[in-house]
Amino acid sequence: MRLLTPFALALAATLGAAAPSLAQDAPRDPFVWSDPDTGCTYLVAPGTGLTPRLRAEGVPDCPDADVRVGESFERTLREGGEALGGALRSLGDRLETEAQ
Repeated sequence: MRLLTPFALALAATLGAAAPSLAQDAPRDPFVWSDPDTGCTYLVAPGTGLTPRLRAEGVPDCPDADVRVGESFERTLREGGEALGGALRSLGDRLETEAQ
């Protein structure tokens, strides 16, 4: 999945280059723009640039964005949580031993 197409990059460059000269006439409020090539939407802030718009799940607002969590990612989160829990138990044991 490509987030920024050449057209989107050109739009960002144009907005950035034209911002000083258009500052008095340009709208100050951000607006949503949809890339006609990808269907992805972006939040455009005149004078500052654009950023990919995200869905509530935290993925880019694109037609082919996948919101499912893969098995390997779930395993990584689970193992990381277990490792963190073990480290916190070890720290607690060490602090308890030092306090005695």
